[in-house]
Amino acid sequence: MKKLTLCLLSVFALINSVSAQSDTTARKLWQPYRISPRMGAQHIDLSGSGWELSYADQPVKDVKQARKDAFQTTVPNSVHWSYYKAGKLPHPYYHKNSTQYRWIEEKAWYYKKSVTLPTSAQGSLLFLCFDGVDYFSKVWVNDSLVGVHEGMFGGPSVEISRYVKAGQANDITVEVRAGNWGNKAPDYENLPRNSNGEFVTSKRTGFNPRASGRIIKPWVISGGSGGEAFFTVGMWQGVRLEIVPAFHLERPYLITKSVTSGKADLHLSAEVFANTHSLQQQLHPWNNTQINHPNEKGTIFKTVGEKLSVLVELISAKNTVFSREYPLTIYEGRNWFEQDLTLPNPKLWQPNGLGDPNLYTVRLTLKRTGKPTDALQFDYGIRSIERIATAGPRTADRWENWQFVVNGRKIFVKGMNFTPQDILLDLPKERYRWTLEAAKKMGVQLIRIWGGGLLESDYLYEICDELGIMVWQDFPIGNQDTPDYPQDIWEAQVVQNIVRLRNHPSLAIWCGGNEFNPYSSGNAKSMGILERNLDIFDKSVATSARLFVRTTPDDGAMHAYPDMDPTWYNRSYKFEPWVSETGMHSIPEASLFYETVDNKEFTGLGKMWETSFGPAHPEFIHHFTEYGPSRVPRMLSRASHISDMADPTIESISEASQVGAGEFYQVLSEKMQGNYPVTSGLMPWVFKRHWPVIAIQMMDWYGNAGAPYYFLKRTYEPTHIAIDLPRLLWKPGERISLPVKVTHALPQAIPGTRVSVRIFDDTFNQLWQQERSLNVTAGTSVSDLKLDEYTIPANYRDRFLFILAELRDASGKFLSRSFYFPRSLSMLEDNAFYQKYISEPIPWPALDKGPFLKSTVGQTTTTLMVSTLANASTAKDQSHLRVKVTNTGKVPAFMTKVDVVGTKRAIVASDNFTWLAPGESQEFTLDVIWREPETRPKATLSVSAWNAAITTAKLPL
Repeated sequence: MKKLTLCLLSVFALINSVSAQSDTTARKLWQPYRISPRMGAQHIDLSGSGWELSYADQPVKDVKQARKDAFQTTVPNSVHWSYYKAGKLPHPYYHKNSTQYRWIEEKAWYYKKSVTLPTSAQGSLLFLCFDGVDYFSKVWVNDSLVGVHEGMFGGPSVEISRYVKAGQANDITVEVRAGNWGNKAPDYENLPRNSNGEFVTSKRTGFNPRASGRIIKPWVISGGSGGEAFFTVGMWQGVRLEIVPAFHLERPYLITKSVTSGKADLHLSAEVFANTHSLQQQLHPWNNTQINHPNEKGTIFKTVGEKLSVLVELISAKNTVFSREYPLTIYEGRNWFEQDLTLPNPKLWQPNGLGDPNLYTVRLTLKRTGKPTDALQFDYGIRSIERIATAGPRTADRWENWQFVVNGRKIFVKGMNFTPQDILLDLPKERYRWTLEAAKKMGVQLIRIWGGGLLESDYLYEICDELGIMVWQDFPIGNQDTPDYPQDIWEAQVVQNIVRLRNHPSLAIWCGGNEFNPYSSGNAKSMGILERNLDIFDKSVATSARLFVRTTPDDGAMHAYPDMDPTWYNRSYKFEPWVSETGMHSIPEASLFYETVDNKEFTGLGKMWETSFGPAHPEFIHHFTEYGPSRVPRMLSRASHISDMADPTIESISEASQVGAGEFYQVLSEKMQGNYPVTSGLMPWVFKRHWPVIAIQMMDWYGNAGAPYYFLKRTYEPTHIAIDLPRLLWKPGERISLPVKVTHALPQAIPGTRVSVRIFDDTFNQLWQQERSLNVTAGTSVSDLKLDEYTIPANYRDRFLFILAELRDASGKFLSRSFYFPRSLSMLEDNAFYQKYISEPIPWPALDKGPFLKSTVGQTTTTLMVSTLANASTAKDQSHLRVKVTNTGKVPAFMTKVDVVGTKRAIVASDNFTWLAPGESQEFTLDVIWREPETRPKATLSVSAWNAAITTAKLPL
């Protein structure tokens, strides 16, 4: 009887949830046709200030009903950030303040704005366009309910000319409810824990982000792993009003057919409407019927008798390089303008590191009796992307050609995974620019927009176009089956975003989503809708100018998170053509936790895998993504090689885990790049975190780059020298082989380079040196050089060795440097352990008693000198610094780090955690966000190394 009661309650909850999701009598506004943004007076941006936000406990039946707690806010934003920025609630990411926001999911929210329309809008079509509302919405114009909408990735859009009065104020009101409306999950931190101390998530009732039913929403912003504390709701994208004449253009589409010597052949398509509009169209019927079955009279086509033409212009650097006007013969209704274009001497869009990402402005002007009546404009880059088979064997039925040939050049793609900039969807353009410029400086050529995240804001793609960063775009399906996705809503979201993104040259790959099975019965229909619409709306996929993969990992792409010596990568994964996820956890810098976590919890950090740790450290665990025994030991075991992890400070465990992870990223990157041309692409997890947490990351939520960023950045340089070490752990008396690999991405060969490899003991006494010449072949290439072996002294036990590899050109100009710190350990003298370690990848061993790298290095000291060369303002509350650091001592400065102290800031430096030779001077650049501008005068420049005292210098204002 108890089971039957529970079953009936569940059914009732589901029925109640579904019935609460939409007004069954109102007009449904989800549809596939995106209204193109206009320019000038045709476009009114309704984003920004002037919006009133209020709420009701239940959805109102009449927009005039009283609502609660009205206050002024801005759009786009989430309700959470609106409450914080209005000073109504504390920072949602500090401490456990997120619990104070959970009530937001249970309310119906109302955004209201008064808009005065110009009198010139009279007689035009007026499209009110919302580019993203999360999740259920209703729209009123003045007092009229114009419709309801579901889905967060485009829409609603509605033609409102009959509801408004030109030249007068008109009210727009939008109701927004969360995707878990009527189905809220309880706080996850109240769940029971298992014997390992992990939360038993299977006991969580209510909305399940990994089985979201009919809700098409990514799990990271809907209470999924790493974001359990949050569930977003609000108008997270912009709002616009497009004033469109009866004769108008829509959805232009330009593709590059071919690029040959001296010219580019393009094809342009656009829709032309005559006395009708997009929202009156239907993509296809949803009932079973014949699609095209005209009667014996056929379809009536009524010719438009007016003189119409389309002026096509391509503009480069403000100069018009192509201009041609094409006469139109069209019919009443919907028409297509199709035209082949030839552009002489095109400037190509090149990925980061391969040349300039040249862009053209494409402008289409529809003329009626010789006068402009409508215009559309977008940026476009001319480029070719071909794909051929990689050099390794095919090992599965589904197998893509992963070798990218961009503008005729084979490349190894240096990529990164990319999660949302902010879990509560505060997404200003400045935040995107900071992150993406840091990726460009790192050498990143491709970012993957992860399927547990977003179909991103326009800002991201525009900046990627500008910076030359290719984009792999997942659709927002992550780690689940989707049998209950409403097909019409899913298709509306899919088509709107294909059309929105298809002109971006940065867009190189479409993907169905993250770590789900697109072949399961629950996902096949979702994939069918996606695949058919890519075939219809993005012909670049059909011509292979854009790759489509149903999911990652699939088709030869791999995800792997091993806990092993990273030197195994080119053995364990030697036949993998593409690594689309891999990485290692670390803890961001200590200042993040001093700001967000109760400082009393910074005790017992060396025992954080014990079951008693979580309950005793609630705020610390609140800021630990996917906390569990499998995450903690693999992070701490690497940190234990850097510093003593028995009872570390927050500063020690942060730095040690970052350097341990940094070494891991350096080696895996060098191994997979050195495996070219069998492996042709690498996308480590993950570039930046979406709120302040312990997790795998190059950059924290504030925008501060950690040690893994710099370790990986050095391997992403165009020409890079690496020692192909067979392993990192050795026993006394062993012989170390030292093969050199130089990876080179540039098209010019570098003959006569000089390779220098030196080995030092842990007091920086030089033990061994060898120098050879090497001809670096034209890129993309891997040039090999075999050196003599080095024998570890028999009594060199439980100590580090330092290996320094340097590459210079024939004139002596410095090209590349890498350094390593392998260990000679007595534990390897245990033959059973030794044989296991060298014969298979095993979990990375902890060093409970050392040796510890930082304290070892600190015993042999040097001195540093720093001076400021320049301090320029680059944006609001941002600066670009140039500083000079000199090692004035007689031994290398190890883990040299340049910083700004005395204020809250985020930094991306040209290098950090690096090696500075004795007597060497190096210029560093630092891009700085001044997070507390009022304390900026207190800031000082700081430089330090693990074996050098901190030296400071004043910063000129």
